[in-house]
Amino acid sequence: MARPIPWRREISAPFHVIQNELNRLMEEYWNPARLGPSEPAPMDLEPTGWSPAVDMFETVDEIILVAELPGVDPASIDLSVTGNVLSLRGVKNPDASIEGQTPLHERQFGTFHRQIVLSNQVNFDAAQAEARLGVLRVKLPKQDVAKPRTIPVQNV
Repeated sequence: MARPIPWRREISAPFHVIQNELNRLMEEYWNPARLGPSEPAPMDLEPTGWSPAVDMFETVDEIILVAELPGVDPASIDLSVTGNVLSLRGVKNPDASIEGQTPLHERQFGTFHRQIVLSNQVNFDAAQAEARLGVLRVKLPKQDVAKPRTIPVQNV
């Protein structure tokens, strides 16, 4: 009996599938009208130069957002809230004092914009933000109704 020849496919076939799917996702992202009226349009379609790294921590009493913004003037940072979306915008300007050729260019400059969706448990009126040494720390206290409470059990 003849042994069947194992089916072989081109090694790049899975990569083509992934590339086609990424192209489709990007097309839907940049053309939200194709999704239909039921889908909301992306909120961050504004072109930006870079995007800061962000960490978010949650404690019993508050949500803490930490963003790395090295070289950004704290006066140029714009924090705003729309609904339950926290927007972080600003500009990082290049060093004007340095002139010459740049054989290596890794630092990022220009406008930035990050949007973080938060739960409705946040008391935005009591939010606080501080920038120190290139790190922005935003403290978002939780509403009292969102904080866990214990219910005592009585022995009867």
